Order: sequence, then structure tokens, then C-alpha cells
Amino acid sequence: MKKRILPLLAVCASSILPVTASEKIYIDQEELKSSNNAFHIHQGNNVWIETNTIHRDATGFYTHEESIARTFKDNKYKGDYKKTWKCPYCYSYWPIGTPCQNPSCPSKYK
Repeated sequence: MKKRILPLLAVCASSILPVTASEKIYIDQEELKSSNNAFHIHQGNNVWIETNTIHRDATGFYTHEESIARTFKDNKYKGDYKKTWKCPYCYSYWPIGTPCQNPSCPSKYK
């Protein structure tokens, strides 16, 4: 199923993200998790960034820098990556500073 979703995500993302040089960002496989429509890359201290494509070459897994989700403010994209945290109870991702919004989660982070 993911094979069908990923090309669609790549088309959608390429139409909204600014086009830049295709810099590869290599990812440690242990720091990579997937959810319904995205891949999440752990940056440390429960901070995660999101990408819509993952590739592999002889060196390992990577994503293109322009495929990483950006913050959106004042009707334009800022240069910062969109950062989230992962609830340790329900494993949902939320913007940094936003408590867990899952009503069925027993999280103490509400």
C-alpha cells in the first residue's frame, strides 16, 4: 500500500515545497519511523522531523533536503523544519509545545 501512496505524496509535496538543490540527508535506520502518510526522523530529545520520501543507495537510507516538511507562517514557508514530538503512550506526533490531543491516550502530557 505504501508504494501507491508515496508517488502521490511526492507529487503533492513537489507542488508546495520550494525547489532547491537536491542535497541528500542520510538517516540512521534506527532513527526512522513511519506513520500513515509520512516518515519521521528522530533528531534527539524526542524531537522528530517529517519527510514524505525515503531512498536507499550503497551508503544507506536518505531523503532529499527539499522533501523535509517546513514550518508555514504568514502564508509562506520559513526555512525551519517542522518539528514534532512523539507521545510515549499513543505514539502520535504533535507540534512542539502542543500537548497530546488523543482523547483515548492515557498520557500525562495533556
